Amino acid sequence: MRIIGGTHRGRLLKRVMKETTRETADMVKEAVFNMLGGHCFGVVLDLYAGSGAYGLEAISRGASKAIFVDQERQAIQTVQINAKSLGMEMHIETYVTEDIKFIQMWKKERFDLIFLDPPYQHAVYEDVLLKLHPWINPDAYVVCESDRKRILPDTLGSLIKIKDKTYGIKRITIYQNERAK
Repeated sequence: MRIIGGTHRGRLLKRVMKETTRETADMVKEAVFNMLGGHCFGVVLDLYAGSGAYGLEAISRGASKAIFVDQERQAIQTVQINAKSLGMEMHIETYVTEDIKFIQMWKKERFDLIFLDPPYQHAVYEDVLLKLHPWINPDAYVVCESDRKRILPDTLGSLIKIKDKTYGIKRITIYQNERAK
């Protein structure tokens, strides 16, 4: 697993190495960033962070900051190790907590890009996105990775589905905030 593009292209990332953590293949990650136009800006939320691959990729491609949240301490430690190896420590914040607890306590800036890649059996995309709604910037994108059989709704609040593609066992659904139009 590696950084696909940007200033840290080709750099390797450490994996979490737990059965409960499912890593996203480089090919899928590259496809996601291609669908997003390749570059990132602003503040990123990597909820269910795992190794931090999505958020760290976003920083490599220009995001100013990434917030990593995972309920597994080992996952957050892996994010911190990966960020340090890339020299990105000043661009990250990490939280060991559950998704809803994080959303309830968050009182800082809004997000420009959100990655939701929960354990497939967790499957609370709609609930989490509706609770995150106050923290989503008008021009933000939300990337949801799910089981290929899970078809997310065309709209969620002000979010409109703009992409929906399957890659093997995974489905990638990308939303854009309609307030951007």
